[in-house]
Amino acid sequence: MTESVFSVMKDKGLTSLEIFNDKRAGNFLLRGAKEWQDSQRWENYMEEFTPEDILTDGYFATGTKELLEDFSKLGLVNYLESIKKLLHEGRHHGIEFYYNRRLDIRVMYCKSVNTLGMGNKRHAIRAGGIRRHEPGEAELDVLIDGLNLARAMTYKNALIDIPFGGSKILVQCDPVSLEDYDTLGFLAYIIDRSRSFTGPDMGFEPAMTDVMRQRFTNAITGGLKSPMGPTGGITAYGGYLAIKEACSFLYGNPELKGRQIAVQGLGACGYPLSRHFLKEGAVLTVTDTDYSLVEKLKEEWGPENVSYVEPGDIYTVEADIFAPCAVGGVITEDIIDKLKFKAIMGVANNLIKATSNEAEIDIAKKLQKAGILFIAEWALNSSGVLTGWAEYIYGKEASFKIIEPKIELTSRQTLGKLLKEAKNTGKTPTEMLYDKIEDAVASGGSLRQFLN
Repeated sequence: MTESVFSVMKDKGLTSLEIFNDKRAGNFLLRGAKEWQDSQRWENYMEEFTPEDILTDGYFATGTKELLEDFSKLGLVNYLESIKKLLHEGRHHGIEFYYNRRLDIRVMYCKSVNTLGMGNKRHAIRAGGIRRHEPGEAELDVLIDGLNLARAMTYKNALIDIPFGGSKILVQCDPVSLEDYDTLGFLAYIIDRSRSFTGPDMGFEPAMTDVMRQRFTNAITGGLKSPMGPTGGITAYGGYLAIKEACSFLYGNPELKGRQIAVQGLGACGYPLSRHFLKEGAVLTVTDTDYSLVEKLKEEWGPENVSYVEPGDIYTVEADIFAPCAVGGVITEDIIDKLKFKAIMGVANNLIKATSNEAEIDIAKKLQKAGILFIAEWALNSSGVLTGWAEYIYGKEASFKIIEPKIELTSRQTLGKLLKEAKNTGKTPTEMLYDKIEDAVASGGSLRQFLN
């Protein structure tokens, strides 16, 4: 049998199941409920019902003792223990599972630390993207990805000084049509119920935001018709400024002219980031599974400035900077000896394959020993959430002018101070970053107040 929390939900007839990590008492608590009929239609969400309504006459709830028995009956005790371990390692608050049996949609809402979100006087108290995974992907792999992303979002929000905790909404389902209001209404229901604001991530297109905002919820940002548009370009801009700051630290000046840069992924962030590099005269080696994007970049900038390698060969390219902008988990201990970069600084999430701060720091130390500068990627790609924050707070009045000072402060001044302090203490920048950010998250403050 496939290991899945949804197996228990299906067996018990549950629509929701929550796993709580009670960090204070060291307990893991469970709660499940049936809150809607399988026949429930969602295209009229917010017209006929809200997230507070019970949508079935057969409502029932169940608690920790009964659910543990259900996991045991289905042979899933060890699987549940694996999830508990992930929550403990990442210091997460928990996971909410939602099962739409009729539409065959499985949702996992990963909740990281929320000190920053409490008392912010907003409906949303957490922020993080909504990402689609294929139905056949292993659930534990999906959860690892989501929990890591939620953890990073907590730190991003503290870094850029916005009052929200970190989260990630994971959806396992087939691709969603923009005309499928039944499915989009259900996803909007989950977004509002989770008390988060979100934006489309991998697997969901920005146009989905426009439809959902028009029909269902204002808690999703980053649409094609949004005041600031999709977040990829601004995420790339913040990463570009941070990479220039790292060059100042490494080489004594921020110039990119003549620098050899390897770029992995030419999507929503990687393509505009590559354009920033090329405008300054850098020479790129790029890879992407969609070769048409490589051809487009070559046509725009010339083959003398852009060369291509197969995806698996990007790790052995000799370059000043490696900028991963695609999938996460690409940096492991096994490949460190193969790397020929002076710095690894990209805007993809979860660059190091790890499930805890400590594991990331360990690999960062090994990278430094190999002569490679590495900075946790959430210090480079935070501009995207700033874009979503501005839209969520300011609505139609949101503009780049509002967030530009925060981007400059975070990507240049804050990062510059961090690199200098790390050098003076002998710590890796990633280790220093986590030391400082944990204090900020625990106190509900921002990183800057903890930098000397």
